[in-house]
Amino acid sequence: MRVTHRHVMHLALVAVLTGLAGCSDDASGTDADARAPGAASGAKPPAAAKPKAFDPPAKFGKEIALPVDEDVKDWGFALHGPRLYHRTSEALDAYDTHSGQKVWSSPLGRKDWYTGKERVPSDDQTIPPVLAQQDGHTGVLFAYADYTKGSGTERDRTDVYLRSVDADSGKVSWTVRLPAPKGATVSDLEPAVIGAEGGTAAVRVLTSPDDAGSDGGQSATTYAVDLKSHQVTWQKDGFAGAALDGGVVIGAQLSKEATFQSIDGWHSPQEDLALAGLALTDGSPRWKQEGRAGVEVEQVGGGFFVAGTLRDSRTGERVPSAPNGSFIHCFHDQRSVVVCDTKETARGIDAQSRKVLWTISEDDPSRKKPEVLSAFHGAVYATADAEGVILDALTGKDRGLYDSASPYMINEYAAVGIDMNVYPATG
Repeated sequence: MRVTHRHVMHLALVAVLTGLAGCSDDASGTDADARAPGAASGAKPPAAAKPKAFDPPAKFGKEIALPVDEDVKDWGFALHGPRLYHRTSEALDAYDTHSGQKVWSSPLGRKDWYTGKERVPSDDQTIPPVLAQQDGHTGVLFAYADYTKGSGTERDRTDVYLRSVDADSGKVSWTVRLPAPKGATVSDLEPAVIGAEGGTAAVRVLTSPDDAGSDGGQSATTYAVDLKSHQVTWQKDGFAGAALDGGVVIGAQLSKEATFQSIDGWHSPQEDLALAGLALTDGSPRWKQEGRAGVEVEQVGGGFFVAGTLRDSRTGERVPSAPNGSFIHCFHDQRSVVVCDTKETARGIDAQSRKVLWTISEDDPSRKKPEVLSAFHGAVYATADAEGVILDALTGKDRGLYDSASPYMINEYAAVGIDMNVYPATG
């Protein structure tokens, strides 16, 4: 698969765990838990007028460079309202997308990032924070590992935590320590929150099996965590989830020879991997497609995911109306349309009926085939010969041109480029 910035950002790969496993007091961190470093941090945001929303935006202001420390490891970002939430190896930061100012910073404060067993890995995953509604408030969720070197007869230990930070204030709402994976050791690759739906979050932890030997096989464990009780409701070892959609956790059922590459997913020389979907409620199997040498999943939303082609999250089956072609990426406009882009074709698909709404191909004599960057509320943001163009999501017709903005991520308030360059919406 083609390796692009857009593709890397869409590959926030995840893993899911079944197996009933409620957290005991010993395995559950709180804001005061000594095992949850940095838990009681955060700052009150300054009062500011909320910028005007444009739904969807068609014009953008000048580029704003956020005051980001380039020397700190970047894990990704998410947009919610007029704020951008940025996860780094040191903190969760919130920025105002209208002014570019940092609103608050919630430091992580962990003692050590790495286990010390794999030295410093080349970890090029993209792991954006996930937003979820909790008791009338919006929480920003992320997972992290903290390594503690043992002394005396005490073994070295790597703990994985799930944390929720209040999106408005930046104060830590809660932190919970997840149970250790069974028969495996937490790897030096960062854990991730796959997503959150209906009051439950799915978290993926990459691991090294204890019986992997010198070949260095890799595995994963996924947890489902109730956001109200903070309890782990199920745990699935050997399953690497990559997307959460419509109550289904989608990912790879792993074998002993599985290996993970954050650019293009899971691989096995024995073709013994499976693309599978598990129920978020209890981890029970929903569907499985076996006999695969590789599994790579991109989250789309709206009832869809991409694994080689556009697929139905409920069944795992290919959507017949999806375009055939190389390097497929799909975008849900968060309303009613999914737009799929390949090297050869851009196509709009009705999310309910699955019928083709429009198609622009590279051999169309009257139109340039655009490269789709994102979609939002009935608008498709693309480029055609480096010129920014907005298409109507329902018809595929040109709505107009846009200047300067690089809309890797977009909402009513701003467009954000892959490098976190922000363009406030102005019309």
